[in-house]
Amino acid sequence: MRFSFFTFGGSQFWADVFFYQKWRIQRNCVSKTYRLLDAWDIVRHKGTFEECRKAFINYIDIYELPRQDGKMIVMLHGFGENKNIFKPLWRKALKRGYLAAAINYPSMQCDMESHIRQLIFLLNNLEDTTEVSFVTSGVGGILLRKLFSIKAPWQQKLNVGRIVQVCPPNQGSRFITALSKNALARWICGPMCEELAPEKVAKIPSFPPKTQVGIIYCKPAARGMAAWLPKGIRKLLPTKEETKLEGVDNFIEIANSQSNVFKNRSVMGAVLNFIEFGQFR
Repeated sequence: MRFSFFTFGGSQFWADVFFYQKWRIQRNCVSKTYRLLDAWDIVRHKGTFEECRKAFINYIDIYELPRQDGKMIVMLHGFGENKNIFKPLWRKALKRGYLAAAINYPSMQCDMESHIRQLIFLLNNLEDTTEVSFVTSGVGGILLRKLFSIKAPWQQKLNVGRIVQVCPPNQGSRFITALSKNALARWICGPMCEELAPEKVAKIPSFPPKTQVGIIYCKPAARGMAAWLPKGIRKLLPTKEETKLEGVDNFIEIANSQSNVFKNRSVMGAVLNFIEFGQFR
């Protein structure tokens, strides 16, 4: 048996650079090699990007994959997370008729510029979709702000729908910045942790004018996980004011006791309502 047939995780080393009908091509941030994954995250090919792309075209015929068509929601996870946090929202989005792509990026291995190059490459190669909206978790919202500040071909090719930031540290992350002051934590968390300091995030522009953006702040419930954290750590978590962004008026606060906010039905409903109608309720 070839055990390399299965991925066995690795979300902190593999970056999605191509997505189509739940299939994806990933690039390893260490070895720089590529692999093609099917809709069940099983490895179907390894090699260069061009070789994986050619293999995917062959699989289109073998499995008679239909062409994707319609509006896409691109989902960007937060620091230390992976695409699987979006599974509940991803399923709901598909039921509403959207195309949905939860994107992996190695948040604890590469700097912000590397993640931006990855996202630009992916969006430049996004095919058979008329419009792209975005949903972000945590620092994924900061990456998206940076992405929109850089001109790239995808901005001419794709219409931008709406954007929802969930629990974004729009004023910077004091918690991750505190981690970066410890040498061991800085080595574990990678270069991005120093780039999330409030003074550095303040230099990243807001979203372009006329872009419809909504922000969801999840207030920890009294019995939520945050209540069990030490007081010193709780003080470093993003506050409601720190999630707000200049020029964005669409803001909602939702109580949450889930470790994964995307399992919260109120959060999922608010996200999809805003993507579809431009309002949370």
